[in-house]
Amino acid sequence: MLIGRMLFKCQREPFLQVFSSTVTACKEVKIGKKKRYEVELDDTILFPEGGGQPSDFGTLQLPTSDAKIGVLDVQRRGGAAVHTTDKPVPVGQVVNASVDWERRFDHMQQHTGQHLLSAIAEQEPYKLNTVSWNLGASVCLVELDAPSISHEICDQLESRCNSLIRQALPVVTKVFEGKDDPGLSSAHTRGLPDDHTGPVRVVQIGEVDENMCCGTHLTSLAQVQAIKLLHTESKRGNTLLYFICGERVFKFLNSTLEINSKLNVLLSSPPQQFAPMVEKLAKDSKTHRKQCEKLSDELATLHASTLLSSPEPVLVIHRPTSDAQYSQTLQHKLGEEKRPLLLTMGEQGAAQVVFKGPEELVDRLGKELMKRLDGKGGGKNGRFQGKFSDVGKVAGAVEWLKSEI
Repeated sequence: MLIGRMLFKCQREPFLQVFSSTVTACKEVKIGKKKRYEVELDDTILFPEGGGQPSDFGTLQLPTSDAKIGVLDVQRRGGAAVHTTDKPVPVGQVVNASVDWERRFDHMQQHTGQHLLSAIAEQEPYKLNTVSWNLGASVCLVELDAPSISHEICDQLESRCNSLIRQALPVVTKVFEGKDDPGLSSAHTRGLPDDHTGPVRVVQIGEVDENMCCGTHLTSLAQVQAIKLLHTESKRGNTLLYFICGERVFKFLNSTLEINSKLNVLLSSPPQQFAPMVEKLAKDSKTHRKQCEKLSDELATLHASTLLSSPEPVLVIHRPTSDAQYSQTLQHKLGEEKRPLLLTMGEQGAAQVVFKGPEELVDRLGKELMKRLDGKGGGKNGRFQGKFSDVGKVAGAVEWLKSEI
């Protein structure tokens, strides 16, 4: 037997955007360090989180005021929907509740699309059962009970779903008295617990699917507009299948076109050539990096030889760019040289320093050296390193260092 009234107005009339309701409770709470209020209404068009669908956002407005009170979250507690607001609302007051329609319609597109995708995936020849699903802020996913799903199967699922969307199959919600109601005999109550009691709400998509759900849904598959399967990911022996529906498809397309336009200019090639062009650039980059490392190593070896032949009490050298390969090679080639090394690298505003030598000497002069460079750093075991900004202070620091040695 069908039950005539669902629990909330948002479930009975999911396309309703404004609704007057009476405040039955309002309690101050603390969420983190912020003062918030938990408001209950005698009925609501704001959907409380459930069934994998996030809550609605919206506002409450007193009839005598133009000010709107923000509804930041809605949660179900027993038979009540608890609205978290940023301001209190008088108990007994009639308020006009408004739903964030862009968010609500997006959620309905994704949720109805998920029902369709899960239904098709369960059918022959796929036999892929939905274990869980998630309605994300930008991308949705269904977890399917298969270790992997081929690109060919994903293409078939997407094509079949979009074909049914074009047929504009009706989407109808029904509420039954309980799980033993005879009317449920044809419904697929996927995920209904054995100990479930009370009404059972079912969403029916034409003759394709009947499944229990508490969420808000569209009234026709045509309103889904389109579904796009994005990619898969393995997880604990199952497969996460990522997808988007409706307006998200068009936003994704616009974003892709914008990226393609920029890449077209950067690569001077059409989208069909992006992949081979990037592969070539990556290969060339790897080759150039190896060449740079080799040259850096040769340069450090040459500089080490020059420093070792120098009569100066401090081995001083500056490189205009930070180069870890150069620094490591230089220090290695200097070996057990007893004279201290002062290596500075970088440009004005972002420079690094390495001060290396006998442990007693480095420990005694390292901190004062950083003060004279107006930098910060530390070290031990005969090696002190840090960062500083003004390369113009290097000359003065070198003269001071020589005087100390």
